[in-house]
Amino acid sequence: MKKIFLILIFFNILFSNDLDNALKFYDNKNYKKAYEIFNELCEKSNSRACFSLAYMYENAQGVLKDLQKAYKFYDKSCSLGLKQACSNLALLMQDQGFFNEAILVFNKACKLNDIQSCNTVGLFYEKEKDGKLALSFYKKSCALKDPRACYKIGFLYEKGELIKQNLNQALYFYKQSCSFGFGEACYLLGRYNQFEKNDIKTAKRYFGMACDQKHLQACEAYKDLNNKDIKIY
Repeated sequence: MKKIFLILIFFNILFSNDLDNALKFYDNKNYKKAYEIFNELCEKSNSRACFSLAYMYENAQGVLKDLQKAYKFYDKSCSLGLKQACSNLALLMQDQGFFNEAILVFNKACKLNDIQSCNTVGLFYEKEKDGKLALSFYKKSCALKDPRACYKIGFLYEKGELIKQNLNQALYFYKQSCSFGFGEACYLLGRYNQFEKNDIKTAKRYFGMACDQKHLQACEAYKDLNNKDIKIY
């Protein structure tokens, strides 16, 4: 068993070195040599090599543009678990007009923790007026620390059109979004604390956080509180 384990390590290192060499050839625009190595590695089920072949065919880099071959190699890379390949495959299918099929592949990419794919599926279900499913995909992105997804969840809970209105949940996800650096969420929390709770100290803190993210209205609100010389305890 130990011998088999050492052999696996050896081959992993070997493939890694080959891939690095191929990427160097690619970066130097020696597409012919890069293609040869990518193709050899893809035949041995190297997901990144298959992805690279697909990308070359999609963008006509060293080969004639061939979307069928791009599809083939993205599909193989995706099946090997590379989330970027699933995402690119879905985008390719979407561009070709296969929207329903693309959503299924975006879903697979989302399961592999591709944030943008989760958001794409969430937006699809939001447009379909399926709030429950939209929420589930946005929550997956939010859990992966995507600030805009957290903000979107807060917005859905605040409006209460596709899901049951819940202000506490809205505030919770706005706070998540703010903590991940989305200025608009921080600004909304500032306004809520200033006008709904009359908590000027907390409002100023949130306005300051939003201003740090270049949110102009928040900067003005922060400056306005300072100009009023409000004593903060």
